[in-house]
Amino acid sequence: MNLRASFLGVLVILSQVGIARADIEGAAVFNTRWVASGSDNGDGSIPHTGLGPLFNAPSCATCHPGGARGSGPAGSGPAPASLEIMLETSGDSGAGDPVYGHVLNTNAVDGVAPEGAVSIRYVETYGYYYPDGSRWRLRTPHYNFSQLSHGPLASDTIVEPRLAPALFGVDLLEAVSGGAPEGRFGWQGASVSIRDQTTRAFSREMGVTSPDRPKDDCTPAEKDCVRSAQGRPEVSDELLTALLTFEHSLAVPESSAKPKNARLGSELFKLIGCSNCHEPRLPAQSGFIAAYTDLQLHDLGMEMADKTVSGVSVVSKWRTAPLWGFGYRLQTESQPTFLHDGRARSAEEAILWHSGEAARARRKFTELGPRSRAALLSFLETL
Repeated sequence: MNLRASFLGVLVILSQVGIARADIEGAAVFNTRWVASGSDNGDGSIPHTGLGPLFNAPSCATCHPGGARGSGPAGSGPAPASLEIMLETSGDSGAGDPVYGHVLNTNAVDGVAPEGAVSIRYVETYGYYYPDGSRWRLRTPHYNFSQLSHGPLASDTIVEPRLAPALFGVDLLEAVSGGAPEGRFGWQGASVSIRDQTTRAFSREMGVTSPDRPKDDCTPAEKDCVRSAQGRPEVSDELLTALLTFEHSLAVPESSAKPKNARLGSELFKLIGCSNCHEPRLPAQSGFIAAYTDLQLHDLGMEMADKTVSGVSVVSKWRTAPLWGFGYRLQTESQPTFLHDGRARSAEEAILWHSGEAARARRKFTELGPRSRAALLSFLETL
């Protein structure tokens, strides 16, 4: 595969205006639509081959448009590509479903059967009353699997719906020091670096192998997948390095919101305990960064816990999600969704889903009057 040949004209033009060549190549890898091995573009150019045999999306940009996080479902229906269904064997951390592996892939190349289809049904419920008499609403997702190509999922397999996270500021998070955990990427801190997270997504969600992860997510039961696997890295270390350079260049977008009550909201954010986990300042190699996270894992209660296929809830710990770029999302997304699976349709709903270690902060939020609640939510718009 010769990426430089395909993008030579763009490289020359952009290099003349001072944009780093590695960033250009990395952006090309990030945005390119991969195809199955042996495919032909039909115009003499070299396609970016290696997609599959099983995959969810054909490009990084499909799930991370412009480096942003994926969009959650607006309502009941098929799960979007940016919401992957991770699978884990109960009680055996790191192992996937014995038949379907680590991710349920809904697409496949010719000659290979997709693993299945996923749909979501939301059940909406009313919560308790605020002091002013108003009530809140939350929606609970229920996942349905159909067209499973190799029989049912194991009853004790844990179903882990995960939205593609934002890539903004990953270089700064990687540089955090001062007692930060080794695993600081992903919704549950499963990846130790942005390279680890990227190659994991390449392999399990796109079926594109790399020197770090040279095998596809095929299990012995999926004989069609095993037969079609290439058995060699499909993205070179050189192109992977260029992609990582591009990802490290993605700066956190700033919010332009300047609500008058933001100062009160900032004080309330600290007063009710949100800043205990969403720390405003983290020590990094070049000083402090305002990521609004401690990068630690926390038990947020059984309401948000993952479940097995048979419906048994399992204790789940979540890495504190960075809040930087939050205001930008509110300003640019028509229907923003929040939390690991997009169940929350607003910042208010996201707060109300918190329980467990965050139960006290949640309770204090529900005890605020309408003016104070509005001020706290307005403060989030400035991040």
